[in-house]
Amino acid sequence: SQAAGLRAGLPLPADAWLLLAVGRCVPVKGWDVLLQAFARLPRAIAGRPVGLLLLGDGPLRASLQDQARQLGVAGQVHFAGWQADPAPFYALADLVVFPSRAPEALGNVILEAWAHGRPVLASACHGAREITRPDVDAVLVPCEGAAALAGAIATLLPNDARRAALAAAGQLRIGRDFSREAVVGAYLALYRHLLGH
Repeated sequence: SQAAGLRAGLPLPADAWLLLAVGRCVPVKGWDVLLQAFARLPRAIAGRPVGLLLLGDGPLRASLQDQARQLGVAGQVHFAGWQADPAPFYALADLVVFPSRAPEALGNVILEAWAHGRPVLASACHGAREITRPDVDAVLVPCEGAAALAGAIATLLPNDARRAALAAAGQLRIGRDFSREAVVGAYLALYRHLLGH
């Protein structure tokens, strides 16, 4: 499969847990905080090493790579660059992490993760608070909270049932609240209301 081929080509141990973050390498995405959190994790969780996949490009990429080296985790972090089709990367992810800072307005990555049936761990930035139901379809931690982020990763990875429940709840939300039918239906209801029908 596409995902298996991609997995075999990653410079990370075959049995590693895979954390995925998707976005541009810009300050609001909080990837510097994610790297700090990642460096706090034990080398192995439930007997498996932990790897971090960063999908995206942008002005901070070089400094983030430097930060990973300085933190001593460069060998566990793979900068995959911008991908026209991120679907196979979502398919590999054990947990999608969205560590954005407070001003982040949109949680598109959260919706993508849900659409791909993946559990979400996010900072409580504006975009994430708008669309998630904490502890139902996502786990939220404070913005800029590297220690809280690390703690949540270490708790979620070995808990297959918890991750599966988050992912299932997210997929339900996509179908119910964010599908084209749901969005169009909401607009039609609004128009009917405005027109007094």
